[in-house]
Amino acid sequence: MESDCSDLSDKAEDTFSLWDDHHKLVHKSWKTVKSDDSISDELSIYLRSPVGRLNENPLEIWNDLKIQLLKLYTNVYKYLTMAGSSVPSERLFSKAAQIVNQQRNRLKGKLLNKLLFLQSLPKEHWI
Repeated sequence: MESDCSDLSDKAEDTFSLWDDHHKLVHKSWKTVKSDDSISDELSIYLRSPVGRLNENPLEIWNDLKIQLLKLYTNVYKYLTMAGSSVPSERLFSKAAQIVNQQRNRLKGKLLNKLLFLQSLPKEHWI
């Protein structure tokens, strides 16, 4: 009896797939979602469309959907084509190094955050 239970648990572990379970949950939630008047037609069409494969290029998928979902496409394309960069964080560290120098080495974190915030404000807000 114990060997039968262990065989079943081994088979369950071998067949478990995180992504398969995720896709099942997504499809189940789509079936239970009722369309609302506040949700736009394009968004409801998109939410009811099949899930793209993990190895597909999202830009190619959205190029295919561009005809049907033009308003949604313009917003999505803005974020899918954004290039990640470390420049803003490097600028912040450079400004922090200018503030915390040999004479001001005992500044607390809260005061340093406030000074960095004040330096980030445009000059028109200072007048």
